[in-house]
Amino acid sequence: MDSGINDNLAKGEKHTESVLSSLYNFWTIIGAVFLAMVIVLFVFNYSLLKQHATIHHDLENMSSMLERYALSKITYNSKWIQAKEAETDKYNEEIEKCRALIHRMDSQLETFFLKNIPGKGIVKIEDEALWRQEYLKKVSRLFAKLEESTIGFHGSALPFYDWGTTIPTWDEILPEQKRFWILEALVNALLKNTGVINLEKISFKTAPNNKDDTHLPIYSTIPLTISLALEAERLPFLLNDLLTASIPFVIENINIESTGKKTVGINYRKNDGNPIENQDTLAAMPTISILIDAYVIDFKT
Repeated sequence: MDSGINDNLAKGEKHTESVLSSLYNFWTIIGAVFLAMVIVLFVFNYSLLKQHATIHHDLENMSSMLERYALSKITYNSKWIQAKEAETDKYNEEIEKCRALIHRMDSQLETFFLKNIPGKGIVKIEDEALWRQEYLKKVSRLFAKLEESTIGFHGSALPFYDWGTTIPTWDEILPEQKRFWILEALVNALLKNTGVINLEKISFKTAPNNKDDTHLPIYSTIPLTISLALEAERLPFLLNDLLTASIPFVIENINIESTGKKTVGINYRKNDGNPIENQDTLAAMPTISILIDAYVIDFKT
């Protein structure tokens, strides 16, 4: 009988162990599945949280921009846009006017001698020998104009280049071409009844008195000095003719000395409300010797 009881107890223990083992395996599987679900949810939620953080940051930036816009009290409506477009158009129009002015002021300096060639008409001289020939002709004409006037001068008063028998290169022609136009403009100004008695010397310098080079991106300068004697009362007329010449002259400095001499000329006076008038009377006028430091603006067009 005892053996029967023991057998029943053994069978009970085995059944209990089997049940416990089944429960252990069940909860182990449940735990593994739960852990896997936690990991999957964590990864998925991390990605969503990152996207949410990015969106939140963008919204904050947009909000701050809107706040700054509201505080600025500037309404970019259609009227504002039209006003800005009109302002831009006006600015571009003025820029074009400045460019046209610069081109017009610089056109004379950038011009080469022209010649009427049969079959081609009036064209720019592109042959060095022909250019030299035309240069000599025009120099002779300028000297002839001075000789026909009452202005005294000597041969070296005008610094024209003496080529001799040499044919210049284009690198040599370019600066001399510009210097010729400058000298021609000066001679024409001196011949405009400016009371010039004697042209002592015109000479080109290497640099102007003003050493400022901030203008170099826009233009370069061709500095020169003009030494002459004239009637003292006619100095304003001479300066006016220089500053209104076809070449853009800039006067830096004027040194004036009395010659202690007088000349007989036409008397000019200024009446109230009237411009300077010729009174057709002869009067003794003091003469002065002047030295003008100037330069010509050579725009980079």
